[in-house]
Amino acid sequence: MSASTSTAADLPVEVAVLGAGGAGLLASIAAAWAGARTVVYERNAKPARKVAISGGGRCNFSNTLDPRGFVKLFGDEHAKLLGHALRAFSNQDLIKMLSARGVEGEIERHYRLYTKSGRGQDVVDALVAELHAAGGELISGAHVTGLERDAASGLFRLSMAQGTPPVLARTAVVCTGGLSYPATGSTGAGYTWAREMGHGVTDLNPALVGLLIAEPWTRKLAGLAWDDATVELWPLPSTAPGAPAEKRTSKISSERAEILFTHFGISGPAVIDTSNAFVRSGLKSARLTIDFFPDKSTEQLDAELLRRFKQQPGSTPAVALKGLLPARLLEHFVSELFRDAQTYVSKLPKAGRTQLLEAFKGTALTVAGTRGMEFGEVTAGGLAWTDLDPTTLESRRVPGLFFAGEILDLTGRCGGFNLQAAFSTGYLAGAQAAARARSKA
Repeated sequence: MSASTSTAADLPVEVAVLGAGGAGLLASIAAAWAGARTVVYERNAKPARKVAISGGGRCNFSNTLDPRGFVKLFGDEHAKLLGHALRAFSNQDLIKMLSARGVEGEIERHYRLYTKSGRGQDVVDALVAELHAAGGELISGAHVTGLERDAASGLFRLSMAQGTPPVLARTAVVCTGGLSYPATGSTGAGYTWAREMGHGVTDLNPALVGLLIAEPWTRKLAGLAWDDATVELWPLPSTAPGAPAEKRTSKISSERAEILFTHFGISGPAVIDTSNAFVRSGLKSARLTIDFFPDKSTEQLDAELLRRFKQQPGSTPAVALKGLLPARLLEHFVSELFRDAQTYVSKLPKAGRTQLLEAFKGTALTVAGTRGMEFGEVTAGGLAWTDLDPTTLESRRVPGLFFAGEILDLTGRCGGFNLQAAFSTGYLAGAQAAARARSKA
């Protein structure tokens, strides 16, 4: 659609939604379902770009967890505040809505829901179709440059770019997202508007992001994946005199999933989730350990190595252990641990086998930071909850102003948590905005 908008001389929009991402589309759908004259303004030429490309383009749009399990596994201290939003619009409600539009889900890795078609754009198309069917309007290419509330009339004024007349609205729902992945159109404008109207915004950092690793050997393995590892994050050993032992050694987090070596360090679902704990810790560096065989104890793995060595006494460690790990990773361990990688296993001392076990069960790496906001899937931090009513997502400071989605101080783990939170909070905010707007009609 074109970027033409209602003028200030027209009747005010009842619900103006700023941003047509996952939260914005659901907010506008909910408001339109409630009978409010609803318009969602999207800066990009197309809506919900981040939704379309999420999950490698396949869109992990939700999961099958019940509300209690969802909140428990979400991975954020504020997850408990999602209760009202999840009751207003649950994963089952989302599944039903998408299914009615021909989009089916497929369960992977226990509870994660991906599009069966493998096309994230299908989710976006379904939500846009639902919005239009409900009577809502989507205006793409609409660059909102400012948001303010007129104290006398109580109306919100949306300033528009390029000489486009401003828009007046009875209520406004800010769903402009965070700062992460700016290539999808995220600018952080919503934080600016929130601050200008007296809201607190917590520190903003990249989350669900790859980790930079100091050890150069990891980059030589770029592209190598291992589908099941336990990744633990620890503080670096403290050198401060008198530092309590528990502060030096207490584990920060533990995740189990796939890992991926990259040109910058390490990534993959287990590491992406670990990045949230690293960011929350406030540390500039940390120690990360990898157990490549979480289902086997050290004793069981030792027995496996010994069995292989006895079967092939005239082989090198790399040959005897072929298939146990990817060839490049196995070759790295063997070449790093032994001066002579061609040593026959029959001549390998027990200490050598112990070194291999330590590498397989506890490879230690130094986290030097994250890839940054440019590559973060979501933003950690956001609008302070003290300034919001979690039962409605309405501002406690500005009546008629609502917030939803990534702009909130709410960051979940991988597995459909963040998208479902965006959909649910968007729906709750949109429905409540419509109720307030209609009460003024």
